[in-house]
Amino acid sequence: MTTREEEMRVQEEWRAKGDQRFSAISDELLIGEFLSPSARRVRHSNALKTLVNFAMSETDYYAKALEGLSESTLAFEDPATLAELPVLTKADIQLKGESLRARRLPKGQEIAQKRQSSGTTGPPTVVYHTNVSRSVSPFVKQREYRWFRFEPEGVMASIRLPSQLPRSDGGRETGIGEVALLEGWPFMDGIFETGRAYGYSVFNPVEHQRDWLNELEPDYLTSYPESLEHLAFASAEVPLNQSFKGLHAISEMLTPGMARHVESAFGAPVVQNYGLNEVGIVAAKCREGGRYHVHDEFALVEITNDDGLPVAPGDTGRILVTYFGNLALPLIRYDTGDLAEAVAGECPCGRSLPGFGEIIGRYSRIAHLPEGTLGNVAVLRDALDEMAPEMAAPLRKFQVQHYRDGRFELRLVSAAESVRPIARLSLGALVVGTGLGRAGLEHRAGRRHCARSGR
Repeated sequence: MTTREEEMRVQEEWRAKGDQRFSAISDELLIGEFLSPSARRVRHSNALKTLVNFAMSETDYYAKALEGLSESTLAFEDPATLAELPVLTKADIQLKGESLRARRLPKGQEIAQKRQSSGTTGPPTVVYHTNVSRSVSPFVKQREYRWFRFEPEGVMASIRLPSQLPRSDGGRETGIGEVALLEGWPFMDGIFETGRAYGYSVFNPVEHQRDWLNELEPDYLTSYPESLEHLAFASAEVPLNQSFKGLHAISEMLTPGMARHVESAFGAPVVQNYGLNEVGIVAAKCREGGRYHVHDEFALVEITNDDGLPVAPGDTGRILVTYFGNLALPLIRYDTGDLAEAVAGECPCGRSLPGFGEIIGRYSRIAHLPEGTLGNVAVLRDALDEMAPEMAAPLRKFQVQHYRDGRFELRLVSAAESVRPIARLSLGALVVGTGLGRAGLEHRAGRRHCARSGR
């Protein structure tokens, strides 16, 4: 458990570059982590009132969508009245994006960036960001680093796509075997003083990535969950050095099983957060409490059922995000397409920030699975997660195919030329056997469906 006083002591380790307003912003965020419930309700109500009034006056979409709402609802004296507003879907943005864009922006704000979602669940969702919304990321990232006690003078390594690493003077991307020198830690954007940082292409063979890290001996590593787990598998052949103090998983979902495997191989904790290209960073996972704390200075998160009403603590629901930080294209009760568990009560970490529980995945990917399928696939995932590292070392990816006649097939991608039989599991009618990179799984079930997961 932490306190405001303890966090202030840790905050002193972070020195702003040049403009001391940066320190003031970070201090304000720190204070906000320990607000009383009544003070937090007032802040939420004021932020909702400002955002909704702006959206109704400056966008055609909300002028129509929110027409007829009562004055008491729009006063947001109780943030719970947010549930009376309609849900905004990805399809709404895709079909009515121009009507969602603000006609005018407040003085000092301007369009600075165009972003779009990954498109994994349909056509990409395009949004516009202002200079103000773009400036948020360094401060919430510093907050996350502080929570996990990252020491700013440490060395940071990044294994990422070449497009996300600095280019050469001639505009060329970082090639295979090349090392990019970063100006500072990723996301800090010149806001805070940090130690050295280096970049390495994720397209390098995983064994080369492992050897590069062992030679560099960084304090921290930023990469994708899949890449971190590949490195964990590769450490069965040549162990990773134990210089790591922390890991930062970005862009993809990190399952609890993956996190356990990665933390065991690296000997360091993994920082996880939740964000969207359409919004930015929304929440960070608390190591003490296991929940995701929302950066509620910039966003409100609801966990709701299909009707947009809150689900009970412990139940799974849709993640709706209302974002205060971007007025170029206001997002009010935006349905992210993701599922998470609702939580209640105080977090053991001592912070009063609102939060939600484990992220389950995207409902659009599992909406048509026959009953019982997820449980069967979970048996496979658990079996792979719980395998001894030396047995799982050659594995890189798996895919589960559900055929029309009810059969399941487990497909494995291996780093080795062949895979010897590594596991056999029997649970009633469910039998898993692996060998030579392919496996059959017998089960009497319904329709065909394909479920995938990167490892």
